[in-house]
Amino acid sequence: MEAFSRPRRKHGRVAVVSVAGLFALLVAILLIPVSLVGAVITSWIIFWIGLSILWRAQFVSPQKIQNEILAIADVKLTWHEDESGRGWQKDRETIYEGKMDINEYLERKGHNRIIAVMGASRSGKSQLVYKLIQSLSEEKKIIFMFKATDDYTRLGYPTLYIHKAVPNVFISPEAVARAFITAFPISASMQGITASTVRGQVKQIAEKSKNWQDFKKILEDMLKSESESITKGALKFIQNNLPIIYRENVLNYELPNTCVVDFEGSENTEVDMQFFKFYAEFLLNQLSKEVWNKRQNTLFVIDEAHLLTKSGFSIIPEMSALIGAKGSMILASQRIADLRGQALDNCKTQFSFKQSGKENLDEVSAISDLFHQVVAQMLSTYEFTDIGQDRPDQYVIIYRLQNPKPKLYSVKEITINNNDSKGKGSSEEERKEDIDYQKVIFEFLSQAGNIQDLGKRFAERYGGEGENYRLTLYRKTLPMLLKLEKIDVKEVNNVKFVNDKPDIKDTKIYFRNGENPSGLHTYLVNRTADVIYHKGINPKIQPSGISTADIESDKYVFEIETGLKNDISDIKDRIAYYQKQGKETIIIVPNQSEKKKYVEKYPDVKVLTLPELQEEKL
Repeated sequence: MEAFSRPRRKHGRVAVVSVAGLFALLVAILLIPVSLVGAVITSWIIFWIGLSILWRAQFVSPQKIQNEILAIADVKLTWHEDESGRGWQKDRETIYEGKMDINEYLERKGHNRIIAVMGASRSGKSQLVYKLIQSLSEEKKIIFMFKATDDYTRLGYPTLYIHKAVPNVFISPEAVARAFITAFPISASMQGITASTVRGQVKQIAEKSKNWQDFKKILEDMLKSESESITKGALKFIQNNLPIIYRENVLNYELPNTCVVDFEGSENTEVDMQFFKFYAEFLLNQLSKEVWNKRQNTLFVIDEAHLLTKSGFSIIPEMSALIGAKGSMILASQRIADLRGQALDNCKTQFSFKQSGKENLDEVSAISDLFHQVVAQMLSTYEFTDIGQDRPDQYVIIYRLQNPKPKLYSVKEITINNNDSKGKGSSEEERKEDIDYQKVIFEFLSQAGNIQDLGKRFAERYGGEGENYRLTLYRKTLPMLLKLEKIDVKEVNNVKFVNDKPDIKDTKIYFRNGENPSGLHTYLVNRTADVIYHKGINPKIQPSGISTADIESDKYVFEIETGLKNDISDIKDRIAYYQKQGKETIIIVPNQSEKKKYVEKYPDVKVLTLPELQEEKL
């Protein structure tokens, strides 16, 4: 049994038996002149000794196998008649089937090269995806990466950092609309506002816009003239979420044939998730148009695919259906339930590591009781099964990724230059002299930020280092605008996530005066949403002006209070309203100074700063 669990070298069982038999026959021929009986007995002994030695010699020690997929066991129904377990039992039995050639495996399953990989954190999911990427035969590969802890950028393919090359989305108004509704799904509590209304308004504005500045101006004009409540609510919803995806400097480009698109590390990592969703969905919409021409024979990899598919509006299901024999796709997600529906149905191969939770296991149980038993109880780390395999009523094969060690290389960054950007070919000093700092900083503060954020924005638009711009802002421009009361500043206890770990710092947030809602309010809404997202809560950001909490979730609602208004009693009725619904209200404030007056006003309601929210058990 030990031998069967080890991968075999190039020799097979027939060859091993044949060689042992020939060697025994040679010994018999040599001994026949001496004694016929002795020749038979000796050759028989020699045959079994030789067979034993050669049989073991044909196998490789498991410790020497690296980064190979092995079939290690099968699970089948076995009839038991003992007193403790009479009846049909689901038994795991060790088998030996050899190494898996993934391209051959996919061919045997009918040329469908759409693969789902589902597994919880540290189950081996990412390592299997790395293995598949480096094994699949497609020449071109485009990989969407959402987490800095992943190693896709080190698999040997050039990397494009999306925050350095934000695409110009206005080449496709329909893609802008679809990406917007994917990144900002509509809550059921939004008083008549529908996804179709928001989507239609976004498309209408995008069709008239050449850039985000145009989009913002047209949106503001429409809000001033609109009187119908549903349409105005939709426009307010768009306006409230616009700062997350708004970028002054965008580039016109197409993705290379092969690259990793890294969405991690944008200038506002606290609100990256919705930024990621928007631009990822836009790029996928563009790629889907090219599947039948320039993107043939391409492998598309979307890690954390549930970020897009859960919205119900993503292009991924349609794209997976389009690819067919023209290329391949890997959709990776932690939970089976997150990929259910058309996206998962299009995946003929569905590799699942161990799963838990009723929703996930019910999905598996609906396919096969054997699958349910395997996925729920029989898998260890790096072990998985294909819940898309044929005839699961007969047996289920278990696979293992043995000693996963993908080939890793140095990161190769792709640099895309904006040929239309101001100052091209001039020195940093010359560019800085041409900047109207007051005008530009006022534009930038349509999205509130600290000095570090603002310095990065200047560097992205005009080139150079952000630190040099920060010195100018700190010493001259910001103090002047504060004195003129064109902008305001507030101390904020900030939580920033670096590699999914909270980094808590105090910071001064600058924002424009006279905006409603204020830039500070939008800033705190987005930071709050990011904190609770990292706590496993799905945030639903609501538009302002429609008498709802700023953020809703299944059990909690969050009121964002900046401390800028004089009357703080306006949320009293909403607190009572949500209490009747069985939801707890939590008030989020920027700092301890503002917290005091809300604690006095609402002693029965939790009032928290962002760091306190991060520590709170919800």
